[in-house]
Amino acid sequence: MAETPSSWMRLDWHGDLLAARSIRFALTVMAPIAVGLTVGVDTWLIYAMVTCILAFAMDTGGPARERLLVFAAAGAVIVLGAGLGTALAGHTGLVVAGFAVVGALYALVESLHPAAAAGARFLCLTLAVGAIYAPLEARDVGVVAGFATYAFLVSLGWDWLTGIPRPSTAPSLPELLARLRATERARWVFAGAVGTAVPLAFLTCLALGLHRPYWALIAIVIVLRADALSSRRLMAQMLLGTLLGIALAVGYGLLVPYHAALLVGMALAALLRWPAERRSGALGTAALTAFIMLLLELVAGTLGRAEHDIAERLIDVMVGCGFALVALWLDRLGQAVLRRYDR
Repeated sequence: MAETPSSWMRLDWHGDLLAARSIRFALTVMAPIAVGLTVGVDTWLIYAMVTCILAFAMDTGGPARERLLVFAAAGAVIVLGAGLGTALAGHTGLVVAGFAVVGALYALVESLHPAAAAGARFLCLTLAVGAIYAPLEARDVGVVAGFATYAFLVSLGWDWLTGIPRPSTAPSLPELLARLRATERARWVFAGAVGTAVPLAFLTCLALGLHRPYWALIAIVIVLRADALSSRRLMAQMLLGTLLGIALAVGYGLLVPYHAALLVGMALAALLRWPAERRSGALGTAALTAFIMLLLELVAGTLGRAEHDIAERLIDVMVGCGFALVALWLDRLGQAVLRRYDR
């Protein structure tokens, strides 16, 4: 049976294609902002934002029950990371040990599946948030549950709206275990390198007096891959994209320094996130950075009040990329020792 024009249009809006993915992302991440403007902005907003972003990143499609488990897992990662960070807060040695563990965990799973890598990244991020910035409260657990549910409903709702259910892209557990076993020894060496670099980056941020060190830590786990060439390419893209995103956000804030205009800018940045990513990793980073910087301007009330955080964003990313290079150097040494031992 031949495809009709209407069926082609429906296929264009399949949830994994570019236009649909962009709109779903914008609908998901703008919801916390809308709620914050209604009830007032507080530290709960960061938990709402990271929940929505992680839930979107971990969405592998599939039947409603399977999808619900994935979104519940995203919420559990946020609560686990922030709860652990809150429990360790005030004990620098324990916090450093916690970062070593979650950094090593990221290295073990980063090449298994994008959803697993995203979960490990946000475990590192929320550990830092809970330990340093915003200790997890009972209210925040409710916020995480609420926005994980909202993201789940957006995911299902889009399939219902288009009439095209997305099949699952999640790998099976035996498949994941087979991948782990295939590269077990080399993966543990990489885990040791990342588990060393992440806490060192945290201590450096403390020494520099940076009050958002989680930006540096998330930069490390975004750019680090077991493949050194891929890591270096991602570092260059992140540095360039961060600089470009900051410039765009500052320029936009100076041009239209109005509350409503900042919201429009954030919505545009969210909508452009995935089209920009398709063109270039640096452009995708720029769109996401612009979204975050405009959010800081919105929360601060003026560009002037947000200037310190905007400048610190670039410093944090530079620190993160610097320690990602340290991790690659340590991994290269470890892999060389492993090859010598295997002879």
